[in-house]
Amino acid sequence: MHPLRAAVAALACVSVAVVSAAPARADVVGVVRGTLARADHRPLGGVVVTLTGDRTALTATSGADGRFVFARVPFGHYTLQATTADGVALASIDVATDAIVDVTLTPTKVIGRTAGTATGVRGTPVSENAYGARRLAALPRNDRLDAIVEQVPGVVRFSYDEPVAHGFHGLSYELDGAPLPQSTSSNFAQLIDPRNAQAVEIFTGAFPAEFGGSRQGAVVNVISGGTEQGGSGAGALTLGAGELGSSDARLVEHFNAGRAQFSLALNTARTGRGLDAPSKDAQHDASSNADGFLRIALPLGERDLLAADFSSGYASFQIPINTTFSPQSPFVAVSATDDVQREYDRFASLSYTHTSKDGNGYVRVVPWVRSNRVVYAGDLANDVLANVVNPDGSATPQNGVREDRAATYAGLRASVFHAGGRHALKAGLDLQVENFRSDSLIRITGSPDFTDSTAQRGAQTGLYLEDKWSATPRLAINAGLRYDHSTGYVGGSQLSPRIEINDEVARGTVLHAYYGRLYSAPGLEDVRRDAVVTQTSSTAAPVYDLKPERDTYVEVGLAHTFKPGLRGYLNAFDRTAVNVLDTTQLANTPLFAVFNNAVGRDRGIELRLDGTSARADAGLSLTFQRAEAGGVSGSTFLFAPNAASDITLQPEDHDARWTGNAFYTRHFGGDLRTFATLQAEYGTGFPAQFENGQGRLPAHWVVDASLGRAADRASHGLGYALSLENLFDNRYLIKINNGFNTTQWNAPRRIVLRLTAPW
Repeated sequence: MHPLRAAVAALACVSVAVVSAAPARADVVGVVRGTLARADHRPLGGVVVTLTGDRTALTATSGADGRFVFARVPFGHYTLQATTADGVALASIDVATDAIVDVTLTPTKVIGRTAGTATGVRGTPVSENAYGARRLAALPRNDRLDAIVEQVPGVVRFSYDEPVAHGFHGLSYELDGAPLPQSTSSNFAQLIDPRNAQAVEIFTGAFPAEFGGSRQGAVVNVISGGTEQGGSGAGALTLGAGELGSSDARLVEHFNAGRAQFSLALNTARTGRGLDAPSKDAQHDASSNADGFLRIALPLGERDLLAADFSSGYASFQIPINTTFSPQSPFVAVSATDDVQREYDRFASLSYTHTSKDGNGYVRVVPWVRSNRVVYAGDLANDVLANVVNPDGSATPQNGVREDRAATYAGLRASVFHAGGRHALKAGLDLQVENFRSDSLIRITGSPDFTDSTAQRGAQTGLYLEDKWSATPRLAINAGLRYDHSTGYVGGSQLSPRIEINDEVARGTVLHAYYGRLYSAPGLEDVRRDAVVTQTSSTAAPVYDLKPERDTYVEVGLAHTFKPGLRGYLNAFDRTAVNVLDTTQLANTPLFAVFNNAVGRDRGIELRLDGTSARADAGLSLTFQRAEAGGVSGSTFLFAPNAASDITLQPEDHDARWTGNAFYTRHFGGDLRTFATLQAEYGTGFPAQFENGQGRLPAHWVVDASLGRAADRASHGLGYALSLENLFDNRYLIKINNGFNTTQWNAPRRIVLRLTAPW
């Protein structure tokens, strides 16, 4: 697990003329600005305007011209309010990363009524989905970032809880604006513990130019701050236990030292059911993890913030085995086999942010480092006794694998942003250097052991410029250009244009269109040659023939705001790619080896409805898509693909035609601390090759639920959360042995109770 960050909260709130500011503490933000005026359009100056959201409360004072600005607002749902002699002005708004929300506030004598409010179309992101701290706390599987990401449109839940977005492997993750590099080569531990988050934002399309260089099925933006309990000396201890040998402990502490704010989170967990297993009843499947996260925020003045994030994580996973032959899982292992994977991770970043005096811009510099090590300790003596039972009853012996891979990263991210009357410009630079080394051993019965030690240095450079242009109050054009260059075992570069058009064709209804080019360099961890050894010899020369993936992504749709806090969108998308980076399993292990498909495409339609109010949160996602690829080559496969005219597209093994997710949370009591959540997931079965031809596995339903009450620090009241995962114990086949991957079943029911003591 890679937990991370903590505290985030008050920020710089700057008025154009008169400033009433609190120190800025968030790293990834949007801009809220507007005008306070009477019904006859005369400006109201010197009035305090408040902006209130989940764990965020900001104030600014309107200038003589009635203008006000909140320069650095964390994304989420907010209420704007100003009280004047003419009455109260109210507005509800939604803020996304780098969004610019223009608001006109007009006081009215009718208390509680939303005043006449106009928000610019730039404040209406389409393929952006946000989960705030309150929503995250009430979800049944809120300790897994994957489980949150898999609820949005276009994302499919694959084996080992890997989210696959818009047809292909690979998501980009960011923590407080710093990148978290990731490879496809099977890291089971999650990058970030969402319980350490103030909010999680997921872009599934319409990617701005600032994102790029790695695979972008989706971009997951995590804002830390979930450890904050409301003041210096605040903290909490949580203990949990439940089915499948589950137990966990969590300690959070928030304290101040002078102007500096510290937030600390420590987590540990164990379970007897860690990974998707090759048999319905898992054998040898325990896992454990421990992680720590520290965030330090130091305001240097009203407009400057220095913040540091540190995280450290360790996780250990037993590799599940199947000891009894079945047609569903022909791979049979020796019962005493003891394969284990261990993962180690460290991350640190330092960010400096300076907000301009007028509140409409900022400069940000983020140096960061990360180290990651994955050790696969194969039980060689028993692994070589394993076999695959062929349809005719014969057995094919398997191989034994041991592997130790380590990567160290160092990077720098710099950006400058300024919003004017019609244009909001952002330019940035991303630099990343990686040093990688790998030691591998493959044992084949009757052959000498194959050993391979390799080391490589690689680099990625990204440059971008983007402009959010409000051509009219109802028409916004977001245009950007990005350049990526990568080196390593293989290299490449690409200049990628991106353009998005949002046109408010009716009040609250936005017609949306996007075109973008994407470039994805294969990670050094992915460019391995081990899997080809069984087809050649132990003395074969290295073959590093993976190529960068290049995508074209198009979407067209409608977004509609039904009322404050309730919005929806409908998108049609088309993603085409060359040299698709796909995966197969390495020998008889869960390790992934990456290869290229010459071409691939994913086309579909997605629907999202999202609502929040004082007493409820709800979301619904529905997607129909067809993910196909063809022309296998590279890495495991030593032959070149057929000519383009001869390539036949076949469904990807994670092609789920229909997927749906829904949740509903109700908050109870006068203090709204008690909650109940019901969550459901539906998916059609993945493709499978049967004896009578190609088909699909059965569709599945999974229902989760949670019931709890947030701890009350003021009264020292205990909090509790009862989480019910896979409530009806529906154990379905995720995938079946197909030559690329082994058979895997989803987890059975798990009920866990957690108690929280605050102080």
